[in-house]
Amino acid sequence: MPVVVVEDLAKSYGDVVAVDGLSLAVEEGSVTGLIGPNGAGKTTTIKIILGLLRPDRGSIMVLGEEPWDNPEIKRQVGVVHERAYFPSHHRVMDYLERVCRIYGVEESRAREVLGLVDLHNAWDRPMETLSAGMLQKFSIAHALVHAPRFIIADEPTSNLDPQARSELLDTILRLNRQDGVTFLISSHILPELSRICGSVAIINKGKVWASGKLGELYERFGASRIRISTDKPQALAEELAGLDYVGVAEAEGTGISVTVSAGKEDRLYEDAPKLARNIRAKVRGIESSSASLEELFKLAVKPG
Repeated sequence: MPVVVVEDLAKSYGDVVAVDGLSLAVEEGSVTGLIGPNGAGKTTTIKIILGLLRPDRGSIMVLGEEPWDNPEIKRQVGVVHERAYFPSHHRVMDYLERVCRIYGVEESRAREVLGLVDLHNAWDRPMETLSAGMLQKFSIAHALVHAPRFIIADEPTSNLDPQARSELLDTILRLNRQDGVTFLISSHILPELSRICGSVAIINKGKVWASGKLGELYERFGASRIRISTDKPQALAEELAGLDYVGVAEAEGTGISVTVSAGKEDRLYEDAPKLARNIRAKVRGIESSSASLEELFKLAVKPG
């Protein structure tokens, strides 16, 4: 059963079109990524899902109801903002207990949610002493206080160092698997998301260009990757990009990362050496590997 169903959503700010005919669904129990570059329309979409904005066109159902002026939906949805601000002078536990009282839940829930995000040892610390990673974990604890069925996280890993990003994503994955919390995660930082998202919606220029389970999308776009080592990576990448079965060919250091259409790997093994000879380049090695989420995004939004 979908937790969120969005159909033909549109929203403009004056002459700026933020969302243009966007449709997506978030299945219950999933971790779904809403991925795309900055300015793609992700934050506007999230604000509409949360009932903070009304669209110019389209329909949206959250947990089977429209989200606007709907206190019942707000009680079942949690939010992790990109940059959450909390009173710096408050201690962690004191602030969460206040939040518990606002939601009408037992104050003991504060200690429980701190344990869920591995902040149980920080309960007596002032907010201003928490690191950026700890503050993002606290944001998740804050979102969990009222035991929501669904949590939206808007760019939760931005401005975090690699270790903090990894710990935060591990926390999200654990809450999904152990507690069944559904997550919609908006992000333009793609490498980590493939580790936790079972489904993605690829958004660009206000539209969803492709959506579904990751495995199905990799198969649909033929997102297999081949790595070619060569002494002229930039020149050979330009030659390979002209092949009709090549999706992306990018020079990376002393090699080239190439994504090809499904079933066309053997052709690349034949064509790459031929093209290399034409430009007097040497091919030192060709090997297959799994495509990344970034490459899947490039394939999905590639013109034509």
